[in-house]
Amino acid sequence: MYIELVKYPDVFLRSVSKDVPFPLDDKDSRLIKWMTKAMYQHQGIGIAAIQVGYQKKIFIMDCSRSRENPKVFINPVIITKSDEILRDVEGCLSAPGKQGDVKRHIRIILKYNKENGEEEQKTFYNLEARCIQHEMDHLEGKLCIDYEKGNYNSDKHKSQTMGESDFRTKSDT
Repeated sequence: MYIELVKYPDVFLRSVSKDVPFPLDDKDSRLIKWMTKAMYQHQGIGIAAIQVGYQKKIFIMDCSRSRENPKVFINPVIITKSDEILRDVEGCLSAPGKQGDVKRHIRIILKYNKENGEEEQKTFYNLEARCIQHEMDHLEGKLCIDYEKGNYNSDKHKSQTMGESDFRTKSDT
């Protein structure tokens, strides 16, 4: 079964995601499985719930070579960022064919909940740190294509939000 992603310029991608209550209900557990399947199906290393039509602070990441080690992050918060920054080109599953020139911190400390509700705090480096920051942008309604010369451009974001959308938000019922 092919899973369709929400794609730019859909204004839904500009929505700010909401916290997820614990314990997870069946719908949220199914959503996590759906997101994981979608990430692998589209050959991504990360995916946020907003990209499959849900305004929830959840993202999945798998930067492993085996592509068999998905990590689930719920209600994530970056608590520390390194001073060291690396500028690189990023793509996005929701903006096929487009790229952004983005500066990211090469090390971050992230606080998040696991699926069982347990709080975790962990340090991530390099590609994982970049992927997490990319997905965290999605939770705030930002896209990598909103960056110019490495820096986030809020005017670009606002102008891209003006587009019309025929996408309908999926119901939580």
